[in-house]
Amino acid sequence: MIEQKVTVNFFLDKSRPNAENKCLIKLNIYCKPTKKRYATSYHVSTDDWEKLNNSNLRDDSLKEIRKKLNTLQSSVEKTVEKINPFSFVAFEETYFNKVAATTTKSTSLQSWFDAYINELHDKGRVGTAIAYRTTINSLNLYKKGLHLQDVTPALLEDYEKHLTDASKSYTTVSIYIRQLRAIINQAINANVLSAEKYPFKKYEIPSGRNVKKALSEKDIQKILNHTPEKADEQKALDFWILSYLCSGINFADIIELKPSNINGDYLHFIRAKTKNTKKKDLRPIKVGLNPRATAIISKWKNTIPENPYLFPVLEAGLAPKTVKHRCQRFIKWVNKRMELIRIELEIDQKIGTYAARHTFSTVLKRKGVSTEFIKESLGHSSLVTTENYLDSFTDNVKLQYANLLTESW
Repeated sequence: MIEQKVTVNFFLDKSRPNAENKCLIKLNIYCKPTKKRYATSYHVSTDDWEKLNNSNLRDDSLKEIRKKLNTLQSSVEKTVEKINPFSFVAFEETYFNKVAATTTKSTSLQSWFDAYINELHDKGRVGTAIAYRTTINSLNLYKKGLHLQDVTPALLEDYEKHLTDASKSYTTVSIYIRQLRAIINQAINANVLSAEKYPFKKYEIPSGRNVKKALSEKDIQKILNHTPEKADEQKALDFWILSYLCSGINFADIIELKPSNINGDYLHFIRAKTKNTKKKDLRPIKVGLNPRATAIISKWKNTIPENPYLFPVLEAGLAPKTVKHRCQRFIKWVNKRMELIRIELEIDQKIGTYAARHTFSTVLKRKGVSTEFIKESLGHSSLVTTENYLDSFTDNVKLQYANLLTESW
């Protein structure tokens, strides 16, 4: 048997620094010819990263990080030694199950968040993992070293005030605290925290209402009738219009479409968001394709036989994290060009990719289509969610109704 040499060390990921310009330290495991990197919970600046490897380190906080990294490395190396022959699948099953078992005995909020974030990554739910990482980073900025039992109604009220004082929107506050609630629920279900300590009985999470992003009928017509001179702007506009015409399909779903999702005059797909959150009753969304939508698909569809996707944004075999980054880059690319179109057409409101989804639902509402149909078209599970998407009545309608109050009977 060929002896496998496995090395374990750390790597500073400088590709995505956080708001404090600090970078994530990742655990790096190399077994020729493959290497994999796993996120830790530690962020440092590039200067501090150099200091961490200095034998004359004096900073107490950096000493504590180095101590914890050394402990982590030792633990991983012991797990690696027991796996012969080594495989990453066996390592992940062995090590992360052990970490999960340790976490269920811990009351550290950081540990519970880290364990759930790792679970999300393992399931390919990269976007949700990033959102939970943002939440625990926010909590650490508020008060570091919190434990499950520290989360009381008084602390939640104070944390909410901390966020609003920092000019966070109520939508953002709601997201952060709902994710914290999910972690608390996990701890209660694992019998680590008593149900009597549940803090959300006496605390109400703020309900953030989305700012309406639907366009006026006049602005929609400007967009639909526009023909850009530049090819890249035309491509961006085509994909925006495709989203608008196809039940406001998210761009994350557009890039994952395959030719098999089209059957005659209909497009059918299951939202990626739904696939990640539901296992039962996964109903596909069925969209009637009008001639313009069909023309856009034909214009930009994939021409490489080996590529299984309808559009050439993705290719087979990509890791979930890579898919997420490709989607983010594509949305950013489209939004940049739609902003240039907005300025040229003298449209006051932003016309990014999300505006296409909101505009689709609101146009149908304005034309008298039932909320139930719009709910089904958007793939929502509740009418409340759909109603948050629907724009309020336009100003001219409000004025028209106000004038009715003084008209003769």
